[in-house]
Amino acid sequence: MAKLPIPAAPILVVGDIMCDHYVWGDVERISPEAPVQVLRWEREADKPGGAANAALNLAALGCRVRLVGFVGNDDPARWLLRTLKRAGIDTKGIVQSGERPTTLKTRVMARGQHMLRIDRETRAPLDPRNERLVVSAVRKAKRGVAGIVCSDYDKGVLTNRVFRAVVEGPRHPFVTVDPKCRDFRKYRGADLLTPNEKELADATPALGAATGERDITRRAESLMRQVGFKALLVTRGSSGMDLFESTGRRIRCTHIPALQRHEVFDVTGAGDTVAAVLTMAAAAGIPLAEAARVANAAAGIVVGMVGTAVADSDTLAEMIGGEASQARSKVLSPKALAARLADARRLGETGVFTSGAFEALGVRDLQRLQHARARGELLVVGVNGDPSTGPARAEMLAALRFVDYVTLISERSTSRLIRTLRPDVVV
Repeated sequence: MAKLPIPAAPILVVGDIMCDHYVWGDVERISPEAPVQVLRWEREADKPGGAANAALNLAALGCRVRLVGFVGNDDPARWLLRTLKRAGIDTKGIVQSGERPTTLKTRVMARGQHMLRIDRETRAPLDPRNERLVVSAVRKAKRGVAGIVCSDYDKGVLTNRVFRAVVEGPRHPFVTVDPKCRDFRKYRGADLLTPNEKELADATPALGAATGERDITRRAESLMRQVGFKALLVTRGSSGMDLFESTGRRIRCTHIPALQRHEVFDVTGAGDTVAAVLTMAAAAGIPLAEAARVANAAAGIVVGMVGTAVADSDTLAEMIGGEASQARSKVLSPKALAARLADARRLGETGVFTSGAFEALGVRDLQRLQHARARGELLVVGVNGDPSTGPARAEMLAALRFVDYVTLISERSTSRLIRTLRPDVVV
């Protein structure tokens, strides 16, 4: 298995710390009061978002992480701080005050569809007192770090003064910015920006409407020459990524294709993952083009999950080492799978487990798996039989869209595995 490029020193994450709140339910009728759908509530749960999601991605991959930002004196903030500390993240740089709320994004989901989003936030810049506290926290936390990730959702935390504290000094560490502000001049001094296609177009309105691939090159090169960025990584969804690097007078473009065009469940937080993992790899001394490929693999894993999510370190290592396809990201060890099922239980989801050899996958096998999937929200398949062909059969099953996770069974009986996984339903 390939070794993940993890720096010895910590990574600092600075920016907008958010709480992503999910409400799941079902829609069966229209309200008699107005022409709107009525959601029958089923469950709800919270996930860290923004800079908190970037920090969790780094911690899950084995990095030491420091986080600087702002939260309110409210329930979402208290939940976020508990969750971040439980993940081993240094939260001493988080400023807490009752003067503004923690950014809370509530997403209403029904039948696999995103129906509505409600944002509770204050987008005005931090007041002078809290800005001074965040600036002080940045200066203290950046000492001795290998790299810095700036997660800017334009919520007023990453002000000009805060960002200048990030890049000040003659020898600041590698700095990556995931930008939302349309004026990229604000980020002058950063080593790398990771805009998507729309953000790149919004930052270059003088060049007119976006027209295609050549237009991306024209806009990226214009920004780099005007503002002096060393590199831009433009994320393009299923079209992969384009990395632009300044090599003196010339700007070199490297295209990183998507590893596999597969079903995307949720792109929430994918930008956080790209910026965080790319900074990790670059800070470990990996060339930028190779670091972008590592980040591309990590993003490919998390967009196959619902909500803000983190990449599994073993799966990512196998993917960058060429030992597995994207489907392989759904094949987990029993220990890793038990943790995923525990998360699902906390979200109120029903986990279903079934098993078999699946030596020659046929129509009856597919019907059985679809029947099992209909019993809950999460289908886990255990694969037994010939151990020499087990990994290949597991990867084949993982490529099925209605199979959520697959694990290999090393024993004849599934009883011990079932006790470890604790599924809600066994088929």
